[in-house]
Amino acid sequence: MTDYYVQLAMNGWELIEVFWAVGEGVAHQHVIPSELGTHRADTGEGILTTLQKRFPGSQFHPLQLGPGEYFPRIARPHSTAHEYSPGKNPDESPSALNVRTTSTGQLHALIQQLQEICRVVHPLDQNLNAYGHEIRNLLIIACTEVEAQWKGILAANGQQSKTRLDYVKLSAAMKLDEYRVVLPWYPWLDPIAPFERWTPTSPGERQCLPWYDAYNAVKHDREQNFAEAKLRYAIESLTACFVMLCAQYGLDFVRTGEAARDVFFRLVGWPTWAPSELYVPSYSAIVRPTNYPFGP
Repeated sequence: MTDYYVQLAMNGWELIEVFWAVGEGVAHQHVIPSELGTHRADTGEGILTTLQKRFPGSQFHPLQLGPGEYFPRIARPHSTAHEYSPGKNPDESPSALNVRTTSTGQLHALIQQLQEICRVVHPLDQNLNAYGHEIRNLLIIACTEVEAQWKGILAANGQQSKTRLDYVKLSAAMKLDEYRVVLPWYPWLDPIAPFERWTPTSPGERQCLPWYDAYNAVKHDREQNFAEAKLRYAIESLTACFVMLCAQYGLDFVRTGEAARDVFFRLVGWPTWAPSELYVPSYSAIVRPTNYPFGP
């Protein structure tokens, strides 16, 4: 059986990362077997002990996945030092491209709808509790889109989704609580973290997702809950759409550097990934999906 590790070591001020394929008594540097990069365990000790001895000061972290493996519709980096979070999604299939393109088109349509609302209700702090029919419509469509993303990601990983107790499984898997977003068109608004306190709860216990609670309230009973269709919740739900796309497609979706100057949403906070959570480069292996282990 082959396990995979990433070696981390400092070379002066630079962090060096090397991926290893480790078997019984033998390890291959850069995963691909070669005589130059092959190390065999010294007599009477395990191969990891030998590697630690031969590379003093290094740390060897076991990896969750092998070369080319990835979790469907979940972006992660290939490096903690040389690739920005949230990383990338290795799936470049036509079906994946179609899903991403359709979702992006929906996001742009919702952004346009929010812009039109904000021409009437200026999104200052004192106006964020304003509510109305157009705001309610935006809130409902944005949350419906978020739900579609949740269901699609879970289905791609072999999971059924029926309730919020299913959806919340994505929070830890995609580190949704670590995303922070600003709206450069409305620079006075504080950074938004739509999933900041979204954690699994016991059945019947309320999850902390105020904009999603508002959506359910105004969807099921507008007459009694119309005032919950607040502008702040519409903005937060649309931001949640953006975060879900960032968490799925990573740097192929997120704009950085000069390209991020004029965007409607700008990512200012993103997940921190442990070395064990990295995607291993494919090297000569075929890129292939493997379901995320969500558990029961």
